[in-house]
Amino acid sequence: MSGNERVRLTLEERLALAAQSKAATPEAAAALVRRFHELPAGRIFCGTSDVDAMNELTGEFWDDPGVDVDSYRGFCPSFLMAVEHDNDSVWASWRPEDFDPDRPLLGVRVNNALVLLGEMLLDHAMGRQSHKEIYHSLRMTLRQYLDALTGPDFLRNGSEAERFTAWREKILEKMDGDQPLAEALAGILRRYMSAWEPFGRMDHILHCLGGLALHLEKEGTGYDVSRCPDGDASLVLTTSRTEKAEAARRFRKVLRRFGIGKDRQELPQADRECQDTRKYFLDLALGYAQDLPDPGSEMEAKTLRSQIFLPYWSRDLDALWELLENPPFPESVPFLKECPDRERLAEAIREINAAVMNLYMLWVEPYLWIGK
Repeated sequence: MSGNERVRLTLEERLALAAQSKAATPEAAAALVRRFHELPAGRIFCGTSDVDAMNELTGEFWDDPGVDVDSYRGFCPSFLMAVEHDNDSVWASWRPEDFDPDRPLLGVRVNNALVLLGEMLLDHAMGRQSHKEIYHSLRMTLRQYLDALTGPDFLRNGSEAERFTAWREKILEKMDGDQPLAEALAGILRRYMSAWEPFGRMDHILHCLGGLALHLEKEGTGYDVSRCPDGDASLVLTTSRTEKAEAARRFRKVLRRFGIGKDRQELPQADRECQDTRKYFLDLALGYAQDLPDPGSEMEAKTLRSQIFLPYWSRDLDALWELLENPPFPESVPFLKECPDRERLAEAIREINAAVMNLYMLWVEPYLWIGK
């Protein structure tokens, strides 16, 4: 059947294909992608909270001459700039022979920006938002989308074309190419969320441990006010700490390097009537439970968002290993025993690397080359 004949489908055939989230023809899929990249970038955001969150992550590049927010294609270079300017990212400069799968591929900021992008696109693909143009632009299968991304509209150079082709083959080995694009997106986010869980758990435990450290520091700190010995009328405040309080203070300084407890109000506080403060914080740490919906299920738009952002300490893994292997004070031992071990976190990093790379290669890399 020729392409011209294929376009003239009956209404029943078109409705059947739409129900399967499948484009009528490869040409139709390519046309949907072309339409998508021309849409104003603002339409992918699902409200001002999304704009604010993305602005915090990549906003410094939005006014760059290489970024044009009037189209999705023009907006995508902001992600590339974030990768290139992120000191924690090894993606832009790594050679295959130097790549360590147990190390983070991207810095936390870029990682979280790509996750936010994936969540916004999924909300559109699932029909949770009112922008029907984006919804219809995503109504195709994963294979149709990938085929469209390798079409004549995408003018990659030789090495980039080879890289994209190799990645395309790999993702189709692991994912069903005939599934709707929305399901493929949900599957990537499921994989990411599963890998994110130990980091979310670790972050919760460290916040609880920081709260205990603050309590021990206060408990073991004494203050003495005396007059100056030279007869001056002014007063001198002398601070003294027990050994345990000093260890707790040093530990809180380490946590601040991870971004935990920079403001004391960020740390949990035990109730003043609490009889056993140490047990209170340990019970709080043990009470962590991942309670997130399936990204492909029926739920309100913007449900996940920052709930599955990686914590900003997660890239300083060497310091984290050192912390876990050297308990700062005796009360910290049961907390650290509850933390995911090094092997589990390294495995999670590999999964996170795979998920964010797939998001980048699906929704950023192609639009850096389209129409060039």
